[in-house]
Amino acid sequence: MITTRRAFLTLAAGSGLMALAGCAALSAQGETKALSTPTMTPTPQVTAASVAVGSLCGGTTVSLTGQVLTDVVSVAVGANPATSVTVVDDNTVSFVTPAAVDYQPANAAITLTKADGSVVDSTKQFSYEAVTPVDKQLQYAFTYWQNYNLADWGIFSDNDCGNFVNQTLVARGWAQNDDWYSDYVSDGDYSLSWIRGTEMDDYLASRSDTTRLELADRAALTVGDVVMFDWDPQNDNGPDHTMVVSRLDTNVDGTIAVKLVGHTVDAQFRDLDTAITVDNPGGTAHFYHLA
Repeated sequence: MITTRRAFLTLAAGSGLMALAGCAALSAQGETKALSTPTMTPTPQVTAASVAVGSLCGGTTVSLTGQVLTDVVSVAVGANPATSVTVVDDNTVSFVTPAAVDYQPANAAITLTKADGSVVDSTKQFSYEAVTPVDKQLQYAFTYWQNYNLADWGIFSDNDCGNFVNQTLVARGWAQNDDWYSDYVSDGDYSLSWIRGTEMDDYLASRSDTTRLELADRAALTVGDVVMFDWDPQNDNGPDHTMVVSRLDTNVDGTIAVKLVGHTVDAQFRDLDTAITVDNPGGTAHFYHLA
C-alpha cells in the first residue's frame, strides 16, 4: 500500500507539472498584448492676473498669463461665466468679468474649463468692490429689494415702488432737493415726486443727466436705468409703477430681455415683457437712461 500511494502521488505531481508546463507553453505561443499608456493632457497653469479688483457690475478686462492655456475654452469668476474669453496664445488668456452675484462685494475664484470639460482652479481671485455710482446703486437695490430699509426710509404700504427706486438713486449719489426728497421717517414729509408716478416721471424728465427712451430703444439701456410702467395707457393717467434695470440678456433671436429689481412686486429680475403682456395685458413702459 505504501509503494502504491507513493507511486500515485508521484504520478499526480508529474501530471500537474505537465499541465503547468502546457499552460506556459500556450502562453508563450499566444500574442503578447502591450499595456497602453493613456495620453495625459497637460494642466493649464496660471502665474499672474493683470487685474485683481473691479466693478460689481462686471466689465473689467483681465489677462491671465501662464502655461498650457491654449486648452482653455471658458472662464468663470465665482459662480458666473466670464464673457469675451480669448485665448491669445499658449501663455495668455483674456476675458471680461461678469457681474458679481447679487451685486455684492466678494472675493471670487477664477476657474478655467478645458476642452475635455474638466475644471481647473487658476489659484487666482478677483475682488468685486463698489467702485462706481452704479455699483453702489445696484448693491443697495439687491440688499434691500426684499428686506426693506425701514429705519432710514420707512415703507408706503399701498405702493412702495417709487420710494424704493428713489432710495437707489440716493445710493447712486443723487442729492435730494426741494423738488425731490423724503423725510418720511423723521417727520412724515416727502415730495410727490418721491412716491407718485406722474410727479416722479416729470422730475426724471426735468433732469439734465437723464434721457428718456422708449420700448424700441432698449438696446441703449444699461443696468441702473429706471423704467416707468403704465398699465392702462388708454386712460391717460400717467405711470403706475417703477423699477430699476438689474440685468440685460440677449435672446437667441438677438432681442434684448430687460430684467428689473424693485418693490411692491418684490423682485430681483422681473421680466419687462412679461409685466406688460402676461401680468398687465395692454400695458406699456418707457425708460430713463441715467448718465
